[in-house]
Amino acid sequence: MATSAIQQQSQSSVIPAQPIPQPWGAAAIDAASHGAIAFCQIYYEAYDEPTRRDSEIPLMYLPNSKIIWNGNTVSSDRAQLSEFLKGIPLSRHDLQTLDCHPVSAEPNTPPSLIINVTGSVLHGPTVLAPPSSAPDNRNSSNGKDAIRDMPRKFHEMFMLKATEQTEGMQPKYAIHSSNFRFIG
Repeated sequence: MATSAIQQQSQSSVIPAQPIPQPWGAAAIDAASHGAIAFCQIYYEAYDEPTRRDSEIPLMYLPNSKIIWNGNTVSSDRAQLSEFLKGIPLSRHDLQTLDCHPVSAEPNTPPSLIINVTGSVLHGPTVLAPPSSAPDNRNSSNGKDAIRDMPRKFHEMFMLKATEQTEGMQPKYAIHSSNFRFIG
């Protein structure tokens, strides 16, 4: 009889599982994912184009953004960020994964977006050469060139914040923080 009372008491204290309410529906999450894809296309195309990198990339950041590049803090001041970008060798990014998550925001405002990107990046003068005319570094007598021209794996994380939204339109986003790191 005591066992029966304990079972009844434990059964009555069990809270039935209820679905966790989602702050955004499937359509909003899908829109965020598509926005992340579009953002990455715009960002990396500008980054890899030497005539656009130092003029367009700084415009994508908020004035007080937090920027970490391979463990080093970089100023978000547009002039200083432009100078930093001018010092980076030519590049060609090849994205392998892209993952986007909306993050809670104030009620009735668009969510911030966290975007994680992994891929490989090639730095150096060969990025401008068409793939068919690039030297075959496996047979290179200069080991430094072969190492320099090898792509490196990277991970980059962005947090985008909505800067404005017109009713019925997708919000405009800017980079609130970014963290780039070579991982291989």
